[in-house]
Amino acid sequence: MRTTDEQHSAKMSKMLKGRKIDSCRYMTREEADDMGWYKRPLIIFFTDGSYLMLQCDDEGNDGGAGLFEYPSKQNKYEIIYTL
Repeated sequence: MRTTDEQHSAKMSKMLKGRKIDSCRYMTREEADDMGWYKRPLIIFFTDGSYLMLQCDDEGNDGGAGLFEYPSKQNKYEIIYTL
């Protein structure tokens, strides 16, 4: 049975809700080399020790594309690039 968009969204929302960000940084060159990646994505660390790291595809073949951030109080957006 395939997971629907709504099911996947609910799962991700439940996984992230209530977590607190501890820190953010770009992957180091050494970490990228260890993964066999050329690109170095942003890593978001949470206070519970877990983290999010962007990858380019479902198989983790390289660091991922940039994040799009749109602040709710401003009429502009920012791109958080992958190095």
